[in-house]
Formats: sequence, structure tokens, C-alpha cells
Amino acid sequence: MNHFIIKLVSLSFCLSLLAVNAQIPAGFKPATETQQKEMMQKISEVSTHLKTLRCDFLQKKTISILADEMIAEGKMFFKQKDKLRWEYTKPFQYEFVMNGSQLMTIAGDIKNIIDVNSNNAFREICKIIISGINGSGILDSSRFSAKFFVGTNENRVTIVPKQKELKQMFKEMSICFSKINYAVNSVEITETNGDKTVIEMKNQQINKELNDEIFSNK
Repeated sequence: MNHFIIKLVSLSFCLSLLAVNAQIPAGFKPATETQQKEMMQKISEVSTHLKTLRCDFLQKKTISILADEMIAEGKMFFKQKDKLRWEYTKPFQYEFVMNGSQLMTIAGDIKNIIDVNSNNAFREICKIIISGINGSGILDSSRFSAKFFVGTNENRVTIVPKQKELKQMFKEMSICFSKINYAVNSVEITETNGDKTVIEMKNQQINKELNDEIFSNK
């Protein structure tokens, strides 16, 4: 009987170790307290000093009921602090443009303009999008719990929403930052149903002049 109990305890311990290790992304290890403080400082500094960003992006979406990934490509333009143009070019054409409190979607000849301030869900979505671009807001402990990881070329922060409204939008979001300049290299969003979207930022041009007409809703 004692032998059986010892084996059961040993098995439970091994399973708990596997569960802990499963939470650590491949190629990363948990940050030390010193590394975590340094990462928080760098993220805060970069989000403050990032004035503009232009880049290409590759989006991969994994849906549980489909065998293949859904892949899309496009361009993104960002201007501090609330101007954003997200433009899909392949395999379809679709745009959404955020300029202050207005969000415009463009699909062919059809345009829709939404007042972000009139809809809490849209307002939170916009905040999350900006967080994924420049890292701002992810260190807000009232809204998210955060885990920090370090890798060879990148550092990673995984956030889990605390507020009920945010929990309905996504399960967790992981942002990978370049160790060189702490620019966001990629964003991985896990939805509540387990589906995942990974967005990779490429050909980044940081703090180059962007004309405000790019974000016009006319």
C-alpha cells in the first residue's frame, strides 16, 4: 500500500512538472526578477519614444476545425498615439483606419465609420491593437497579469486579461520584442475557444515621417 502511494505521489509530481514546463514557450526561459524589471523599463521607454511605425505583416490564423492555416498579408501604419491604418492586401483587400475616436472599415466600395467612444467593446479592441504594436498598456496590472520570458534574440511577455470584458475577447496574448531595439517582432493571440492568430511584423521603418492623410477617414 505504501509503495502504491509513493508511486502515485511521484506520478503527480511528474505531471505537475510537465504542466509547468508546458507554459514556457519553446526557445525561452522565465525571466529573473532583475530581467523582468529591465524588460518593463525598456518596454515603457520604447512605447513612449515610438512616434511612427510602418511595416509589412504576415498573419497566420489557426482554427481548430480547419486543417490548414489561414494566411494573410498586408501593410500597417501607426502614428503616436491613436492613428492606425491596417491594410490587408492578400488574399483579399480590406482596411481599417483608426484616427482618434473614429474607426473606419473599407471593403471594396463600402465604407463604415464607427465612433469608438460610443462602444466599450470597440474601445477595448483598439487599445489591445495599439498594445500589440508598441507594447503600451500591457504592463497595466489592473487589466492584465503578465509573465516574462527571455530568449536568444527576443524577449517575450504573455498577458492574461483580468477584467470580464477583456476575458470575453481573448484568453491570452504574447508579444515578442527584439532584444536589439525592443521593437515588436510578433504578436500571438489565443482566443477563448483555443484558436490562435500570429502576426509577424517585417521590414519595419521606425520614426520615419508619415503623412496624416494616410489615416484620413474621407
